[in-house]
Amino acid sequence: MRNVMGFFIALLVAGCSQVITQTNGEMGTLSNTANGQAVATQLTTLYGRKFANCNKSDSQPAFLCSGVTLRVTVKDPAYKVWDPSPVSVKSGGVSFSYLRADANFGRLAWGYGNGYILYPIFEAPADKIDLDYLCSYPMDAWGWHRSATQVCGPSAGYPAQSQRCNSANVTIAEQWLAVWKLPGTQQNLRQCGFDITDVRNTLSGPAFYQSVRAKSLMAESGFVEHNEVIIKTWTAGRPNTFPIMAFFYIAGGTNAGLADAQYNQRDFNNSTNPKIVIPIIRLTPANSSTATATFAFVAADQVVN
Repeated sequence: MRNVMGFFIALLVAGCSQVITQTNGEMGTLSNTANGQAVATQLTTLYGRKFANCNKSDSQPAFLCSGVTLRVTVKDPAYKVWDPSPVSVKSGGVSFSYLRADANFGRLAWGYGNGYILYPIFEAPADKIDLDYLCSYPMDAWGWHRSATQVCGPSAGYPAQSQRCNSANVTIAEQWLAVWKLPGTQQNLRQCGFDITDVRNTLSGPAFYQSVRAKSLMAESGFVEHNEVIIKTWTAGRPNTFPIMAFFYIAGGTNAGLADAQYNQRDFNNSTNPKIVIPIIRLTPANSSTATATFAFVAADQVVN
């Protein structure tokens, strides 16, 4: 299973080609500038890690040590952006996207321009909670048309094809793509979600990697839309232990998302005790499926130091 002891043992095994650099759990004691520059560097590293899994273990899916798991946000007086929305509380799951060099997309969910990024579990400070990853869709799952109370559930129009992939006889990316390419519309509702729950043990790592591969196989047709990873709803109101690595906004034009990212940075700082400064990162998406996204820390973007 993906336990911490197994992770450290794996790091000691000679000949391991995946050298995973742990982040410093004391980074929060540094200045925002030093911390922010370190975070931007680490995000670049995570984005470039095209791992099939972590530490060559099928029970350790690649999201634990590679890629950038992010969620778009919009201010709402009913809840903090880092807490589950009322809809997510009802369904039991919160939607994220997974950005990596081999899983590029050029547009965020709903076309939003800001949000936050999670620490990968293997690189989070020791005082942060571990979140439970549930399922992964190579494209937007159109969750508002799926079961409102069953996380990773099927859509009404395609009850057999759109259930979890292992139950729909889909185990590899090529099979997923064949279903996507079937005649007709509403591919998003027809697609299945790869089951990446921890209880699947050695099946969870390959399942997640096939989701990433499916995104990659779609090339430019997959680049136009984000993928979707659903994480189990967590307990709200505990910002000090929530694993936010960074707030971000999309660079370009008037940098319209910056103002919301600054609001979120200030709001998070005011909501934590002792206060935590989360850096704002400027994300420039790739302009094609084979191009490269970039992550930058800009001191002038910060409103909390």
